[in-house]
Amino acid sequence: MSRTEKLAEQVSKRARDLLDRGLDRHVRLAVTGLSGAGKTALLTGLLEQMLYANDSNRLPYWAVRSERRLQGARLVPSSQWSVARFDYETAIAALTAETPGWPQSTRDVSEIRVELKYKPNKGLASKLSDTRRLTLDLIDYPGEWLLDLPMLGLTYQQWSEQQSRLAQQGVRQQIFADWQARVAASIEQSQDTDETLRRLARDYQQQLQRCKQEFGLYFLQPGRHLLPGELADAPALDFFPWPQHLSLPAAWRDSLEAKFSYYQQQVIKPFYKNYFQDYNRQIVLVDLLSALQAGEDALSELRLALGELMKSFEYGNNSLLKRLLSPQIDRVALVASKADHVAPEQHSAMRQLLGQLLQQSRQQLDFERISYQLFAVSGIAVAQPGKLADGTVVLDGCDEAGQRVRIGAPTVPANWPDREAWAQGFAYPRLSPQFVSGQSPLPHVRLDQLLEYLLGDKLL
Repeated sequence: MSRTEKLAEQVSKRARDLLDRGLDRHVRLAVTGLSGAGKTALLTGLLEQMLYANDSNRLPYWAVRSERRLQGARLVPSSQWSVARFDYETAIAALTAETPGWPQSTRDVSEIRVELKYKPNKGLASKLSDTRRLTLDLIDYPGEWLLDLPMLGLTYQQWSEQQSRLAQQGVRQQIFADWQARVAASIEQSQDTDETLRRLARDYQQQLQRCKQEFGLYFLQPGRHLLPGELADAPALDFFPWPQHLSLPAAWRDSLEAKFSYYQQQVIKPFYKNYFQDYNRQIVLVDLLSALQAGEDALSELRLALGELMKSFEYGNNSLLKRLLSPQIDRVALVASKADHVAPEQHSAMRQLLGQLLQQSRQQLDFERISYQLFAVSGIAVAQPGKLADGTVVLDGCDEAGQRVRIGAPTVPANWPDREAWAQGFAYPRLSPQFVSGQSPLPHVRLDQLLEYLLGDKLL
């Protein structure tokens, strides 16, 4: 195929996308989650259930499947040629390998397109046609980069004030105390501004890594300090929030403000414009269990990070004109992940605690009259619940060494834990997949309910 033919094909695909969007036959679904929330597993699970829906009896709540109107699903090429394809096949290969393991976590932006073919059962379409098609785009991106979005609304001074307040709270105080002392010492000692700022920025980057890896904290900016991508070692990352108890030299201020502005305009804004302004359905995925296990500081930061992140999105009802020109999110699924790691009786507690963490965001959605719903799911379920003769609830699965284990099912607090509960702490299992090649569709927890909520109104 010649270059001209390829361009013509791409233009044709985008024209079809525009037409489908205007006719409400195109959904762009973003899986929004912080690092470690389980986005890759959820995306893989959603694809598994759609592609193998007619081979499964595990989707009773997905109406188009239970009513036997789903004629099939297939992966098709996306019109976004500049965006990497989500590697579903490699994820499945990892889960079903001779020595199974979890797929590699998200390292860059990717998307994948699914075409669903179904029989309509309502309206004029059901009388005129036996078949309709819905195009679904699933978009994935690193959770580290998501947390940069709130920075777009701040000046360098405002961002520094915000981060300085955080640096005085909880475990952050001990993490950043030595770094702040090194900043103070560098003001007097150094004469090479660029080299000094570069060194302090790399030092700050290391402290952010400690926040994540040692203490499980979440509200970590700039996100590219955690996952640089193509910006590794680039001067664009040579900045950090200025400690507010120190005087900022004028020469340093100019450089830090310039780098901060560049990062906003050349890194965050294109990321937002390219990937966040044209989708109309959203999953907000949250790993409550890891945050509870990491402690009160981690859960507090998770609540802060989610609240700030949700402010960055545009919500509104999608009329025909909005679908064509400026689509907005009109339905949001607030999802607690890893539901298989606790007993089914604990899922309502997971939803309740998630609702508390997202209370301000839910108020925003209510104000804008945007539909949302709380879920507890597992994209890929690796534990099976059971009961012993004495009524003890247990989980059966495989540990990280691949050995079969049976453990007592842990509990989840339905409300913010009190001091006594934090002192006792929370512990949740680390379980691994144990599947074999060709086992598709892989087991899940409540993905049928999630699919019905996100797509059911489009498949009538």
